[in-house]
Amino acid sequence: MRTSYRIAIVTALVAGLCVGAAGPVQAQQWASDAWLDQPVDQSTFDTYLEFFSYDTELPFDLETLSVTDEEGIRVEHITFTSTPGEVVFADYYTATSGRQGRPHLVLVHGGIRPGKASMRPIAEFLVRRGFGVIAIDMPYFGERDTGFLKSFSEADKHENLYNRESTYLQWVIQLVKDVGRTVDLLQSQYGADPESIGYVGFSRGGQAGTIVAGADERLRAVALMYGGHFDRSETGHLGAACPANYIGRIAPRPLWLLSGTFDGDYDRERSVEPLYRHAGQPTETHWVDTGHQLPGQDDLELLADWLVSTLQ
Repeated sequence: MRTSYRIAIVTALVAGLCVGAAGPVQAQQWASDAWLDQPVDQSTFDTYLEFFSYDTELPFDLETLSVTDEEGIRVEHITFTSTPGEVVFADYYTATSGRQGRPHLVLVHGGIRPGKASMRPIAEFLVRRGFGVIAIDMPYFGERDTGFLKSFSEADKHENLYNRESTYLQWVIQLVKDVGRTVDLLQSQYGADPESIGYVGFSRGGQAGTIVAGADERLRAVALMYGGHFDRSETGHLGAACPANYIGRIAPRPLWLLSGTFDGDYDRERSVEPLYRHAGQPTETHWVDTGHQLPGQDDLELLADWLVSTLQ
């Protein structure tokens, strides 16, 4: 693995977006599990893949809610049907001059109430670097808020979602299906090249992204930012929802990892490095001297350069 170390500046905007990310310490010690030491074998993994199948013939019922064109970027605010009863809200970003020939990225946010809206700066940056980007809301977040999460505090998210093993597994399964349907949509409705679609996930979108990318081989390049095996307040998850059972299956597709040395949500020694040692090759790893935050300008430049080299 290639590793870089440098110092990034924490801006007030980023701090404001991520102020609730780490939250108070709610678990007395960091959780672990057997899969972090030894991921499941292939036959067991194959049974996990059965969870993620969906009806590829289900109509998308694609609806465009609004369209804006500002400073060379076109944003289509859309909804589409993922699976029966599940409607995904998304923002599709592309250059006003057109999308033809551009590689595409599925962008997934962290576990904060605004959902995909928090990813707009990253989406716009990547559009300016030559990509089409579709940012989706994860279940229960953003415009998919059903009231299941009451306050979106760390205690609320962990008590009602992350630490309820069966509930969390179902949530992960739905997210994998949502991303799969997003890939289908990009190809069928937006002319995306099947060989040039990647995944970019931040925080919870990075942690769950190991599962998404491990399960869906159509994602040709995978970038995970500020994620890990468990966050500081998680107590356990089922094997089919464990990142350790998926991250090694991303290879031989290229993987790019960005983490903060001082991340209080995903601890380097207990959560991040133990997971990332299972990554296959090629993998490019970057550590920056930050806490848990959105990537800075220099980090985004590195990310974009890598995506250009792998998808264009």
